[in-house]
Amino acid sequence: YSKGYSVREVIDAVGRVAGNRLKVVEAERRAGDIPALTANANRLMSRLEWKPKYDNLDLIVSSALAWEKRLSELQEIA
Repeated sequence: YSKGYSVREVIDAVGRVAGNRLKVVEAERRAGDIPALTANANRLMSRLEWKPKYDNLDLIVSSALAWEKRLSELQEIA
């Protein structure tokens, strides 16, 4: 959807969704780090006839955490 999120926004969303505050250590920007980067997925969506399922950061994080949980459960079984 060409909507970018800052690292801080993603960290906050993970904490909200997981129900834990994450320990964050902030540091100065490294040499060469750019202030912002947002990918444009229009060509990908057009070529693959694909559309992202979620456009809400909390839903994206929730889906990713559920996937990670299922993956770790499968690894415990193996």
